[in-house]
Amino acid sequence: MYYTSSQWNRYHKYRKRGKNRPFVYIDMTPNENGMYDAYIFNAPMIKQISVVAIFKDPRQLENYACCSDLDDDNLSFLNNEIKRRLTEKKLRYYR
Repeated sequence: MYYTSSQWNRYHKYRKRGKNRPFVYIDMTPNENGMYDAYIFNAPMIKQISVVAIFKDPRQLENYACCSDLDDDNLSFLNNEIKRRLTEKKLRYYR
């Protein structure tokens, strides 16, 4: 479960199910690096985190140690494929 609204506390507090499960609040204001901050709640002992994200520029992955084996030299193809798939999903949603 994740929240992006500033009223996340009220939304989560009055849930009937799952209010004691871990959740993430994503602050939609960019920080000094141009990235978004995420805060994890109700998770006292975190050993591993898995993140699914869409980056504006896939070359941003080079900034992280976990993704240093990025061998795709054809990033323009990857960008075009992401744009095409997201556009197709949006068109199907609003159809």
